[in-house]
Amino acid sequence: MMRLSAETFRSLYLEHGPRAQGFFLRMTGYDRELARDLTQDLFMRLWASRDSYDCGRPFSTWMFSIACNMLKNEYRHRMTVMDYESHVDRTEPAVDSDELERQQRDDMLRRAVQRLPQQQKVVFMLRYEEDMPITDIARVCDIPEGTVKSRLFTALAAVREYCNKENK
Repeated sequence: MMRLSAETFRSLYLEHGPRAQGFFLRMTGYDRELARDLTQDLFMRLWASRDSYDCGRPFSTWMFSIACNMLKNEYRHRMTVMDYESHVDRTEPAVDSDELERQQRDDMLRRAVQRLPQQQKVVFMLRYEEDMPITDIARVCDIPEGTVKSRLFTALAAVREYCNKENK
């Protein structure tokens, strides 16, 4: 194991901080303040445990492993089922009908994802929002690749079912 210098860690923070905050934002139902707090806590934990970082492993895998554990604790201690609508920033609707239709589809997808159980939501977000390979998701979540695939399959089916019901 190689020790991360303060300068290297600063570079990693600048590179990965926005990605971590975006992940937390989506996972908390778009609670911006909570996402910022979790991101700050994440990087404080990463810094505190920097001696345990294996430089042969991608930083993002290590970062998301800790982020997922933080979310488990957050859900366990402070979170209840979140009302998606109360956490979305409202903007004026676009005049362009194509843009409005796209926004409506995006909103429907967000609502569907927010309804997923936490374990499915995590793998869904890592795969489709963070574009993480199945093998890395398995490492991050500390579960077999088959479990990742199963959770993704179930999550996609639930999202598809929700969207089909909303479109009727």
